[in-house]
Amino acid sequence: MEKHQVDLIRECLEGKRKVFRYAPDSYAIQLLKDYIGDGMGVGALRRSPYAKLLNKPIVMEALAMAGNGVLEIWHLEAVLAKYREHTPLNFVLTLDEWGTDDKEDRHWKQIVRPGYELVLQLNFASDHQKHFKELIRTEHNAPFSYHGHPVRQDGELETLAWARIDLDFAANQALIEELQSDWVKNVADHEQDWNYGAENMQKYREIFKPYAKVWDEAILTAALCLIRRDLGIREVFYHSFDTGNRLKGIERYYHYGKPPRYLYTELPKKFCFAKTSEAPDFLKQVRYVHYLQRHGRAQWFKLPTSGNVHGKPC
Repeated sequence: MEKHQVDLIRECLEGKRKVFRYAPDSYAIQLLKDYIGDGMGVGALRRSPYAKLLNKPIVMEALAMAGNGVLEIWHLEAVLAKYREHTPLNFVLTLDEWGTDDKEDRHWKQIVRPGYELVLQLNFASDHQKHFKELIRTEHNAPFSYHGHPVRQDGELETLAWARIDLDFAANQALIEELQSDWVKNVADHEQDWNYGAENMQKYREIFKPYAKVWDEAILTAALCLIRRDLGIREVFYHSFDTGNRLKGIERYYHYGKPPRYLYTELPKKFCFAKTSEAPDFLKQVRYVHYLQRHGRAQWFKLPTSGNVHGKPC
């Protein structure tokens, strides 16, 4: 994207901070809410690309309410409200940007095409911050984040994870370029015991466990809500591991290791993304995309759609 497009999106969407509450496995509810429209027969759902979600306990509770054999939005919303009430993790969502206009610099930014991307930051809410500040005593902001990454560094909020998103409104398409969390990796690093004390770190790791288990689900769910509901974009692509690494220059230019494989293999499958050799339209002008496709080495994931994307909040 061009920078002015990212600036416009941020201007339109930023204002009051958006609170995001996530319960484990609730991604399944959000995906089905987008898919079923005003309602869909359970039999049709069992034949759909989202059939495997119907075995999730959280979805089975909603199906139990569908006495006439038709799953409706209110069934899903009722169950989601219950789970959010009893097992929520609270976050604050903010927006940032990432990128460069310099073609030579794009691989250092790990972007497929020169330009800018929208960054969605999943930040801890005040309930986490209270315990965190009691245990991790430091004058530094974002102590478990790398400051060269698109994370909050103002000391007001701490970023658990982020998503980088490239998009094109004309094509009605978006690409999830990256999901990442410095916080998860660095909290697990026992070298932190020297910085903050072994006892305090052990206590904090216990508090942090629920976040560590679902951070990837939470940031991907929040990203899909942003793309499909706030921005109204229909088609969502997601990098595969090998193609993403090649296009972003990670294999050739980045010497600190590849990203966790499961984020670009198992996670999109968990969310029912389907493999495709189809490239997002706005990447077809990238020369290396042509090369990979000609040699049968290009693969992405694409989220199945039914044409029913509601503008209701997540």
